[in-house]
Amino acid sequence: MNSPRTRHVALNPITFLGAALAATGNFALIFLLGTQIFQVETNPYLGMLVWTGVPSLFALGLILIPAGMLWERRRQAAAARRGERIPVALKLDFGNARHLIGLAAFAMLTLVFTALVAAGGFRAAHFMDSPTFCGGMCHAVMEPQYEPYKRSAHAEVECTQCHIGPGASWYAQAKLSGLRQVVAVLSGSYPRPIPAPIENLRPARATCEGCHWREKAYGLFLKVYRSVVPDEENTVHARALAFRVGTGGSYLEEAGGVHWHTSAELWYRSADSERQVIASAKVVKPDGTEEWVNPDLSLREPLEEERLMDCIDCHNRAAHRIPPPGDLIDEAFLAGRLDSDLPYLKREALELLGVYGSVPNSAEELAARWSQDGWFEQLEDFYNVNYPEIAASKQASIREAIDELEHISELVLYPHMRTSWLTYPDNRGHPISEGEFNTGCFRCHAKLVNVETGRQLEGGLGGGQCLTCHDLGDKGEERLGGDPLDEPACSYCHVSVPLDELERPLPIE
Repeated sequence: MNSPRTRHVALNPITFLGAALAATGNFALIFLLGTQIFQVETNPYLGMLVWTGVPSLFALGLILIPAGMLWERRRQAAAARRGERIPVALKLDFGNARHLIGLAAFAMLTLVFTALVAAGGFRAAHFMDSPTFCGGMCHAVMEPQYEPYKRSAHAEVECTQCHIGPGASWYAQAKLSGLRQVVAVLSGSYPRPIPAPIENLRPARATCEGCHWREKAYGLFLKVYRSVVPDEENTVHARALAFRVGTGGSYLEEAGGVHWHTSAELWYRSADSERQVIASAKVVKPDGTEEWVNPDLSLREPLEEERLMDCIDCHNRAAHRIPPPGDLIDEAFLAGRLDSDLPYLKREALELLGVYGSVPNSAEELAARWSQDGWFEQLEDFYNVNYPEIAASKQASIREAIDELEHISELVLYPHMRTSWLTYPDNRGHPISEGEFNTGCFRCHAKLVNVETGRQLEGGLGGGQCLTCHDLGDKGEERLGGDPLDEPACSYCHVSVPLDELERPLPIE
């Protein structure tokens, strides 16, 4: 009988595997921590990889090391009880050239694996952070949100910077809360249209204000609008508005501009989950609280939880606004894709796209209307009947216009998601574009009255009709019913500026 022979319990494949994993995790952690330290912008996916993924690999290795040693000790004890020679689990003879070559190969493979894990994990984290992953792969059902995003001013901002923000905790919370959506996508049970996210959003001051400096929101911001009047000549109309974008820097007792709302401590309650019907609001001031209520609503009715107003209460469609057809038609005219020499082209385009005439009530109705054979070819019939000479001489322009209208219809309607430009309200501003039914600022400014004085909140227009302020003359110029500086309803937020007073006015034609 052979006498038992004892070896070091660390000489076993499980412990060596654990050591390799621990070494890999350690070197990967050092590498990824270096990328975090020298990165200008924090990446939440990379943060999760650094603080969760790699430490998990390292911890697994540390667990396997003693587990292998325990397994080897029990194996040796069992052999000793049987009086047998302990079978070799792992033999290393440093005097044997083959063993040395094998050990060197194992070390090289470990280093290569460590580099691949670190580099691959780094690249994978950045890919998961990209809009291609969020919009094209992970959330393909979000096409009505992804397509407008690609054309928005936020197109160069990665999705996670707004929807998650920095830090691993909010990433984990976002992914945990998204498990239900994953199940819905896999089973095809997700709602159509996708509801706009309202609850459990990260405060805007932790996301939006990473780029937008609220304290620097002051003064006036001048913007020149150019649009096309739906008359026979498709007249280009220009107007300039100076927006009161302050006061963002400090609290003022008197509101000085639109960003005053987020500088003040302004709380409100809505009567609906979409926050479109405001029931009450209050402003906490150093000398007390000022309260406003909606006289059309009873505060005894079930109301939503009180909320501190922040950026997304107005900028709720910042990167995902589906533009109304009128805006895209104007853009096509100004870019030269629509021929302004075609009489009444703006008017006919609006009618074909469901803005004039019988406005459809739903995306399904729009889809059914536009999918009819020859729907947009009706434009050609219009010119053949009413302007036969122009129809003959500008046949190519009419064809290009039809193609452009078909393209616009794809940008404002997503039939498979039952979503159109009418689906989601946009709270920035007030109803000014054809076919828009958003109340925006008028949720409060046309509704609320002071609890003590009964005075209506300034800046609102009864009913919110755009022509109360704006009136287009025969030649497309804008006429206001009085000095805009004396009109509190308009000048509360913006001031109309005569084009001839600009240093470099844009040409109207």
